[in-house]
Order: sequence, then C-alpha cells, then structure tokens
Amino acid sequence: MNKLKQFWYKKQKSSHDLLDEIDQVLLLDNHEHKYSSRSTNTRLFIRIYHWTCTHKILTQLITCVCIPVLLYIFLIMLSTNQAFIPKEFQENHHRLLLIAAHPDDECLFFSPTLRILQTQHHVNTSLLILSRGNHVGLGEIRARELHGSCRALNIPQERCISLDLSYMQDDPKIWWSEKQILPIINEYIRLWSIDFLVSFDDYGISGHMNHRAIASAVRSLVQNKTNTMIKMSYELKSVSVLRKYSSLMDFYFVFLSFIPRLLHSFFSYIIPFDLISSPDMSRILLVNTPNDYMASRAAFASHQTQYNWDRHIYLIASRYMFINELKKIE
Repeated sequence: MNKLKQFWYKKQKSSHDLLDEIDQVLLLDNHEHKYSSRSTNTRLFIRIYHWTCTHKILTQLITCVCIPVLLYIFLIMLSTNQAFIPKEFQENHHRLLLIAAHPDDECLFFSPTLRILQTQHHVNTSLLILSRGNHVGLGEIRARELHGSCRALNIPQERCISLDLSYMQDDPKIWWSEKQILPIINEYIRLWSIDFLVSFDDYGISGHMNHRAIASAVRSLVQNKTNTMIKMSYELKSVSVLRKYSSLMDFYFVFLSFIPRLLHSFFSYIIPFDLISSPDMSRILLVNTPNDYMASRAAFASHQTQYNWDRHIYLIASRYMFINELKKIE
C-alpha cells in the first residue's frame, strides 16, 4: 500500500514539475513577447491538455453524458421553434397517416413523430402496417400486440390497422411491388381523410427491403401527385450504424446540423417587416420528452414476441427512441 502511495506521489509530482517547467518557459517567452497572444494561447492549450490527461474519467463523463444531456434539454425547450417545426405546420391541425411495414416499427422508429405531433401540435394520427410480421409464423399474435402498442401511443383502435395479404408478407429478401402498395395507401387516405404522410426514406433505417419498398411507393405517390388530398409528405432520415446506436450522443450531430436553421429563425424573429422569411418546411425535428420516451417503451412492451435481449439495448442506445428527423419529400 505504501509503495502504491509513493508511486502515485511521484507520478503527481513529476506531472506538476513538468507543468511548472512549461510555465517558466512560457513566462520567459511572455516577458520577451508580452504583446503577443500566441504564447498565452499555447499556455492555455497546454493547461487544458494537462487537465484532460489527469482527469480522464471526468472528461469522458462531461463529453459523453453531461453535454449530450444539456443539448437534449436545450432542444426540448426549443421544440416548438420554427427551426424545428415550421410555422405553416403549427398553424394547422393535420391528419397524419404513418405507413410502416411490420408491427413494432411504429414504436422502434417513429415514436417521437407520433408522440410529439399528438401532444404538442394536436395532429390526428393513424397507423397503417402493411404486414403482420408473419416471417416466423407469429402474425396473429403480433397483430394483437400492435393494438396494445397503439393504446400506449394514443392511436385510436379503428385507425390502427395491420394487413395480412398473401402477396405482401414479411420477408427481408422480397421487394413489395409499388403497383400493389399504392392502391392500398390511396384507399386509407380516402377512408381517413388523410392530408399528411410519414414513412421510411430510401434506406429504410435498417436497410430492410420491405421498408425500402414502402419508401419507394410513397415517394412515387407524392412525386406523381396522384392523390390531391395529400398536402405534406415526409420521410424519416436514416443515419449510419454508429449514429443509430449513439443514443443521446447523437445530439452533437443533430444540434450542429440545425444551427443554420436556428440562426435563420432567430434573425427572422428580430428583424421586422418580414425582411427575412421563416425557415422552410424541408426539415422537421421531433424530440421525445422523458415522458414520451417512457410511453414509447410502454408501447414496445406490448410486443412481447419481439422482446429479445438485444431489444433492451436498443431501447436505451437507439437515437430513434429519442429523436426523429423528417425530410420533406419533394
């Protein structure tokens, strides 16, 4: 024990001696070039570097936990800002149809969209799942589980539908035909008077072929303007695997990417006479509050057949449990 103390004392002493030597050199340099800021900046950098090296655990805690949590709180506080939710969107009560491929997609990927648009912007939500996830023969059970998830997400049961069509079954190796998907989507748009669509983007978050086929069909419907009831259409942005499982750490990237829109929103607010327009509707950022996050977990708890060990990790590590970035389909 005494040897350990001596070793620690020597290590600390040598570290401080090194810092003192560096300070003396820099002080001499400052004396010779007292009007130069370069030595001061160098000294500051060395001090920061030295502090970081001698407080590694604290540095990691600040970098990986404290700052992401502060960014998370900051984004929640600004959740209704025009940089995140365009003004045109906030002024109207839309009727949303979320189109997904399998039961549990709604809570694993889209829960911030469903929760925030409901609770903060009074959007009427509907859910259309194009298969029952019968890849391993559990389709009937998964269809019942979906209704439990919809209850947790406050989606009316009559607008929480999973289909069981022979030509559209859950299979990661099969691409569903657009010609078969489009009539189904149009049918439910008319049935529920939908004016706002949300679905996957081209990569489909996980690369699943069923996800990507739905994205292709929705994009085709929007770009060809075959349904005049639709006023807005958005797709959920896919990110790299590293970002997908970075949890709150991903708020670094999200915050940086939205700085231009925040500045745009700020200047449009302080400069009078509408000289600067509000941010456009090309992007929407939706962040789950802690209560919304717990509701999303409760929704997934209804999918008992999918609750494997890796899902416990996903519910904590996945950015999609906390945040959705929606891109407008042009």
